[in-house]
Amino acid sequence: MVGYLRVQAESRNGQCVLRIAGDLDMITAGEFADRADQEVAATPGPVVVDLSGLTFIDARGARALAAMIDALPAGRQAVVRSCPPHVRLVLDMLGLPPNYLSADYLSARNRMAPQSATRDLVDRVQDARHYAGAAKLGASWVLSRLADTRIRLANTRERTGLLREQGQRTVASSRAVREYVIRSRQETAI
Repeated sequence: MVGYLRVQAESRNGQCVLRIAGDLDMITAGEFADRADQEVAATPGPVVVDLSGLTFIDARGARALAAMIDALPAGRQAVVRSCPPHVRLVLDMLGLPPNYLSADYLSARNRMAPQSATRDLVDRVQDARHYAGAAKLGASWVLSRLADTRIRLANTRERTGLLREQGQRTVASSRAVREYVIRSRQETAI
């Protein structure tokens, strides 16, 4: 389904849980910005952005997501949870690895909170896990494409064999008809 996007906020334990599901791309980015602003404005508390239902994101969608979080009013805190590897990969590729992808809440005005050496190490390990997950996802995609190509080649080979057999039958049938016509002409000539 092209352009499917669901944006829904609910209040849970004093937090605004904003669930984003579907495709966040150039088609749905404008709609996303409006709907997310309405949902967040109607639900008080720190904002938890749940991306677990996000099936696709492109550059415009990633920028809309970052802009929505950066545009939160002063005092509102934000954190992104359940960020799938394919979404994280797009954010990283665009140079938008938001600081709010960590487990800590961050103020909308101060995204760069000082970190301890332990927290920095934890962040590095999490980043490595995200990259490993993205690499695994990419490898799975390549393997699935190879399997699909293999199946298509086998189907093409099978169809080629069937066409060759059909062609051989057609040639044999044409020869039989030709021989019949020649014999018929010879018999009528006598």
